[in-house]
Amino acid sequence: MTKLNETGASNRQGASRQGSIGRAVGLIIKEVPALFPVTVFLAVFEAASPYIGLFLSSEIVTELSEKNREKEHLFFLAILLVTLNLVVNLLRAFLNQLQDVLKYKKMKLLEKSIAEKSWKMDYETTCDPRVHEKRNMMPHWGYDHGIVALAQQVSDFLCASFVIIISIVLVIEFFGARARGEGTIAGLLNHWMFPVVFILLFSLSAAYSIWSAAQVQKVTYQASKDKEKPNNLAVSIFESCCAEYQRGKDVRMFKAQGILQKKLADLYEHITQIQEKASRFARKRMALANLCSNLFNLFVYLCVGLKAIYGAFGAGSLIKYTGMVIQMGGGVEKLCNTVREFFQNKKYLDDYFEYLDMENQTAEGTLPVTDKIRQDYELEFRNVTFTYPGVESPSLSQVCCKLKKGEKVAIVGRNGSGKTTFIKLLCRLYDPQEGEILLNGTDIKKYRYEDYLEFFSTVFQDFSIFAFQLGENVAAESAYEEESVIRALENAGFGERLKTLPEGLHTQLYKYFYEEGVELSGGEEQKTAIARCLYKDAPYAILDEPTAALDPVAEADIYQRMNQFIQGKGAIYISHRLSSCHFCQRIMVMDGGKLVETGTHEELLATEGLYHKLWHAQAKYYQS
Repeated sequence: MTKLNETGASNRQGASRQGSIGRAVGLIIKEVPALFPVTVFLAVFEAASPYIGLFLSSEIVTELSEKNREKEHLFFLAILLVTLNLVVNLLRAFLNQLQDVLKYKKMKLLEKSIAEKSWKMDYETTCDPRVHEKRNMMPHWGYDHGIVALAQQVSDFLCASFVIIISIVLVIEFFGARARGEGTIAGLLNHWMFPVVFILLFSLSAAYSIWSAAQVQKVTYQASKDKEKPNNLAVSIFESCCAEYQRGKDVRMFKAQGILQKKLADLYEHITQIQEKASRFARKRMALANLCSNLFNLFVYLCVGLKAIYGAFGAGSLIKYTGMVIQMGGGVEKLCNTVREFFQNKKYLDDYFEYLDMENQTAEGTLPVTDKIRQDYELEFRNVTFTYPGVESPSLSQVCCKLKKGEKVAIVGRNGSGKTTFIKLLCRLYDPQEGEILLNGTDIKKYRYEDYLEFFSTVFQDFSIFAFQLGENVAAESAYEEESVIRALENAGFGERLKTLPEGLHTQLYKYFYEEGVELSGGEEQKTAIARCLYKDAPYAILDEPTAALDPVAEADIYQRMNQFIQGKGAIYISHRLSSCHFCQRIMVMDGGKLVETGTHEELLATEGLYHKLWHAQAKYYQS
């Protein structure tokens, strides 16, 4: 865990130096190059859209107020207004849809990068709860956070900037229009203090609106963070217990619906309370902000109206100048909010790049696992001790043993004795905290990780059969040699079942993606996993409880087949049924994380130690 913390801190510093926003922009340009140009054009049309109505409506009202108004000109302005609005709205709709498609594409690429990093990440790191939680949250960011949100923020920033630039031009024009007459009001409207007071009130109104929005956003952001954990728990309960049809049997048989409903109801109540608290705060703050904004708007209408009355401009300019101030206020507020969102979103970008930048300790090795090593090898555990993160007592303690080429070894012991941990360390899914594991006298950390993994074929206790085609499950790839896959299935005892499948190797398993998917029994799943192990044809085979779902007769048949088809290869068998020990050349007995006995079946029975007790506890099952 210390290494992980140091690595995370180092990566955060590296990401900070490089700039997560800059990296995100670079990724967008590289992966979805059309997104930013589309965003720029969309921002231009979004900013220009309201001013089309303001300018042309102003001209139409001005023309109507003239005594000698020209109907042809009025007709032209009306047609131009409708046409420009139609064209701009169509372009906005098209660009919005195109932007959504491009953002969706980027979101899928982001999810792909997270998945690929997860596959390449050290297995030990993926098991860290903090890493696991971060990985699960990132795909749920959607359009609201992270790289995809950055594209929308760029669009909002550009749109707000364009609005402010246009509004400033109109504000200068507004203040330049002189009221006619010598009265007090005309004098005040033309006085140099008028624009100062106007800008001061505008600044105060905009500042309060921005401050209120910042407070609301801060509370909303915290509420979203507070809701993450209960949301994740609710989704997990729903997906694992409600939507997962394979678990429906237990839910129904034990009437677990009530407890599931209560758990979900409690979580949803907690989420609702968090959301309601944030909503109350937002309503109060925004109500005051709207009051200030409306009071300033009233002041604007009064000033513009008075200037129009005193002949500074025509009636049509009322629409233009009042709209101008409202647009400018909205633009300033949007710009400030967008800048703040940039910095808040940087936290999500930092999380994403920190995840991608996590270094793999297993990637350090450079030595290849050559054909010579694969053909003549010896594996050795030398004083190996391993403790799982967050656990006080070690799962393995000072384990020493050697595994030779062609040797069949059985590892037995009570539950929790360290058998599966031994396998995980041998496969280098974890690295020991003390001691070392050697391949032909060289620490396995010095070998290329991918080469070392190719050395083993495994059937883990918690193996996975995927909702793919049967042949793809066995080969672990889409392109494979069908004859080799069929041979592996037959050797694993799946041959008769294969003949009954509607599309043979191309039969889709399970109903997650296809209604016609075929369900496998537990025993059939284990045979499929064993076939995958045989198909890989690695120098060393590891079977961790490979026959737990099979009856004793099928188990004996599988062991005979395995012993036949892995001749000349090393193998480790882990099983609670000690019948697997008969054909093994050596038996290793584990207890409390230690290797307490080793020898042949006859030797261990003669010692009357732990193996003797375990064997006689099961002896009645093996008597003919």
